[in-house]
Amino acid sequence: MATLSGNKVKDTYTSILKLESNGITSSLKAVEDGGGTDSALKLSTDTVEVNGTLSFTSSPTTNSSELTALLVDASNNVVKRELSAVAFTGASTQFFANPMFVLRPSTSYTLLDTPATPTQGAINNNSTTSSYLFNDSSNTHLQTSSTTTGAVSVVRAGAIKIEVNFILEISTQNTDVTIRVYRKPAGGSAAAIETVVRTNVATGVMAIGFSLFTYCAADAEDIYYQIGRNNGGGGALNVNSTFTVTKLD
Repeated sequence: MATLSGNKVKDTYTSILKLESNGITSSLKAVEDGGGTDSALKLSTDTVEVNGTLSFTSSPTTNSSELTALLVDASNNVVKRELSAVAFTGASTQFFANPMFVLRPSTSYTLLDTPATPTQGAINNNSTTSSYLFNDSSNTHLQTSSTTTGAVSVVRAGAIKIEVNFILEISTQNTDVTIRVYRKPAGGSAAAIETVVRTNVATGVMAIGFSLFTYCAADAEDIYYQIGRNNGGGGALNVNSTFTVTKLD
């Protein structure tokens, strides 16, 4: 029925929408027809609630520059959130992607009696021989330490995973190899997180690998390693060896 004009109330009252009780208040009330059948809509003086699917006759207009988004919170309320442009540059950047710093020695490193940190290759994700940095182009989580040689500096506090994957070229029979992983808070002293010793290694190529999990509570905490051999041993750390720090949160 297109119009109420000229029609009797008894024939048209069911087409009229009203509130479930008289008067709009601060409490949500169902909008119902004249026969008392509730619609999917509820109203109050400051809230509109839809019980069911909210749809559009046609799709809303696309805007490629607007950064304001509407989201649904834990109470099913629509809330506004301001996003940065990176949220719309691709699916891979819409979620937290773990920053990862992969250090590789710049050249084959000859092991010394006193454990030390080799010189690390420069960052170049397009190289087959360099160190790498992923998912952190602005260095907001990880960066090269400015105070500790060969260290990754954890810029923002949080949990990290450390992975040691070393390839060793042993030249002297019965060489003992020592690897120490350190943490050094900004302005503090270095402390070993873990020490691993591989004893009586035979000559040839061998690998040492292990993982560690820890938490960096302070900003700019340096994570690094030292490697060495026993007196009389001999060997080198291969350039394909990697020391990886991954930020987990």
